[in-house]
Amino acid sequence: MDGTDASKAARSRGADGVPAGWTRIGTVVGDASTSGYTFILRSLQGKLGDIVATRVEVPADTDGSKRVATVWGRIVGISRTNPFFPAEAAQELADENVRFLDTVLSGSRDHLEAEVLILGTTFGADPGATQLSPLTYPVKPSAEVFYPGADDVRRLLTGDDETKKPPPSKLHIGSLIARGDVDVSLGAKQVVSRHLAILAMTGGGKTVAARRIIRELIEIGYPLIIFDPHGDYLGLAEKQKLFPKSRIRTWYPMLRVRDGNLGSVTELIEKMGKRLTDAQQQLFLYLLNNTKVTDGEEAADYIRKMIGHAEGIATKKRKKDEHLDEELESIRLPTIQAAKRSLEFVLANLQQMKGNNERLRSQERFKGYDFREMPDPWDSPDDIVSPGLVSIFYLAGYDHLNQSAIVSMVLEALFAHRSTLSGVIPPFQAIIEEAHNFIPSRQEGTDETPSLPTIRKVITEGRKFGTGLVLISQRPSRLDETTLAQCNSFLVLRLVNPNDKRFVRSVMENLSEQDANILQTFGPGQGIVSGQAVRFPLLVKVKFDEDLVSDAIGDEDFIAEAGRWKPDARRKANAESVARNLDGERSSGFSSSAGTSGAKTGTRSAPGTDRRTKKKPGRRGRGGVKPDY
Repeated sequence: MDGTDASKAARSRGADGVPAGWTRIGTVVGDASTSGYTFILRSLQGKLGDIVATRVEVPADTDGSKRVATVWGRIVGISRTNPFFPAEAAQELADENVRFLDTVLSGSRDHLEAEVLILGTTFGADPGATQLSPLTYPVKPSAEVFYPGADDVRRLLTGDDETKKPPPSKLHIGSLIARGDVDVSLGAKQVVSRHLAILAMTGGGKTVAARRIIRELIEIGYPLIIFDPHGDYLGLAEKQKLFPKSRIRTWYPMLRVRDGNLGSVTELIEKMGKRLTDAQQQLFLYLLNNTKVTDGEEAADYIRKMIGHAEGIATKKRKKDEHLDEELESIRLPTIQAAKRSLEFVLANLQQMKGNNERLRSQERFKGYDFREMPDPWDSPDDIVSPGLVSIFYLAGYDHLNQSAIVSMVLEALFAHRSTLSGVIPPFQAIIEEAHNFIPSRQEGTDETPSLPTIRKVITEGRKFGTGLVLISQRPSRLDETTLAQCNSFLVLRLVNPNDKRFVRSVMENLSEQDANILQTFGPGQGIVSGQAVRFPLLVKVKFDEDLVSDAIGDEDFIAEAGRWKPDARRKANAESVARNLDGERSSGFSSSAGTSGAKTGTRSAPGTDRRTKKKPGRRGRGGVKPDY
């Protein structure tokens, strides 16, 4: 601080050295340490989460000199007792049904004791100095505790960022819970390069928090991709006019093939199908290399041609055709059938999920939305990632396995472009909603989650190549611990489940026990932010962006919809027709079976017994018929 700033700071301090605008709110008592202290709080002068300060003399050097430090802390607990109103008196009042006001007992001698977690110290004439250091000497009992001015607290939260030219980008997320006049921002650089996790129970405000951060990233033009399983972020496209400098695109999953990208079909089979044996893999590669591809055709159509090709090979095998390719001679018929079933399983999944997604997109509420077919992330990555572009992948209608496969394929391709330093696409941030479905813990099962190894790789190596992640989940304990631990910043809102709280405590290095205990007390949009994106853990109230609330999504009236619902007349008529036909078949079948049996064997079947051969039903799989290997 130069001479001019020092003189201004000196003039702003009182005769006792207390900065102007600071209010005395209490006195330190009891045992104090370098990590915390307690103080007696004046009535109604402080709240849980308040940032407070006190002053202490600390050793300066080894020569015995000393200097005055401003010690900053956060109130993490407040207890209230009245020594003049003992429990015995309260019991007697309850037993005798006597009002407290009808007694001579004192109710105005409350004893408020606040517990403070020390955040660090600053030195010099300016108490809001930007350099924060650890406390190396305990606070003195009897020291005064102050409620600092808003400007000093703001400088404490931002450090020396305001003096840098140009100042680093910030993501404004809200304000301190206890002080609405003090804004809280995250370091944009730390968020996009070192990953962020947003964790909260359902209704805790995680989507509101994610939209707030997304909005701030859009404002600085940072490229974003959002994997949206339920349509929570489609409203951003609806509000495109709020972001005139940006483009917001909504993509639906679609894979097309051409001679140059047949590897995407291999990847699709590996991620969505069952693991193939060596022999089945040999056949699959033969089919891939010898099935004619029409440039730009859907992957589902190409897989259907591969299935037809496999059936043709099986037919030749049965007829012992001498013109069969030499490399297929060692392939046995059961191997062909097993590989064919795997392809059929993938095809059934693709067709069913595609139909589900199309039906959802065709709903009346999405009438004004411009859904576009997903570009190929290998051939056209710049259509997905570019400055000022927000790409929203609408994954609704696809089941867990298919969603995971899509996320894996897109992220793998984009990260490959970044990691090869090809310059094809700029750095980008990926937002993954419902992250517990894409990076599940071992207990949840990981065999059918192809996105897990992909996201692990990106979150481990992405910092070096400008690929950042924001993971959002309402069930932290179901997340892969290895992946979540790579997040360097956390925004944790309300959590009630004991397993979730315990898990969050295990992966957040600087979450204190006191902070963990208040997670369940947060209201919607309230939480604690911690990690490299802030200087120290803070209790925050996330700003609610009312203008981003969708007019079409999120406020469905299912009661009214249920009241209006009527069965489909055509479906009902078909069902009744099928039921009549089945009844007729049962009657005729019984008579025929009984007569034939009696004629041939001289005996009759027991009443109600149907001795016709029944076909064993196939096992149903996810999105289709599960192949039986």
